[in-house]
Amino acid sequence: MKKIYILLAEGFELIEALAPYDVFCRGGINVKSVSTTGDKTVSASNGVKVLSDQLISQTDFSDADVIYLPGGYPGYTNLAKNSEVGKIVKNQYESGKFVAAICGAPTVLKANRLAIGKTVTAHSSCAAEMKTEYNYTGKNIERDLNLLTAIGAGHSVNFAIEIAKIVAGDQAVEKIKKGMEL
Repeated sequence: MKKIYILLAEGFELIEALAPYDVFCRGGINVKSVSTTGDKTVSASNGVKVLSDQLISQTDFSDADVIYLPGGYPGYTNLAKNSEVGKIVKNQYESGKFVAAICGAPTVLKANRLAIGKTVTAHSSCAAEMKTEYNYTGKNIERDLNLLTAIGAGHSVNFAIEIAKIVAGDQAVEKIKKGMEL
């Protein structure tokens, strides 16, 4: 079974983390939310408290098909400042496995000097920063080999469906769409 880890930092964007979580579950993908804070309870940018499935310190990411980074402020900056997150994302990307980042989370790549020169998208508030070392397009969703990026919260479901298609195939997507009346 395919496995996706969603990394949660204080201030993450709720819809960018939980809508994909739901989509992945509907597609029969094994998905786990992982707190990067040392506490299983993580607060979203809007103050909603979410109980993650596990802690980063107790997680072996070697079986990850995708490491998924939600945005939200200050969530994406907290991910970028976390050296353990940097190591996990670097290992995942450099081993050729998928890294997905939405909204401001593509800046985590820049903070860790990963995927320089690749084609990405990100929230418009991060465009100038990303344009300095990436081929920033401003499109809703971009894929450059094993790097998947999306522009923001309004595209969370479509982004998750695209990820599900890549890792679990068309049958999983049909199951997701049927269950969501899409």
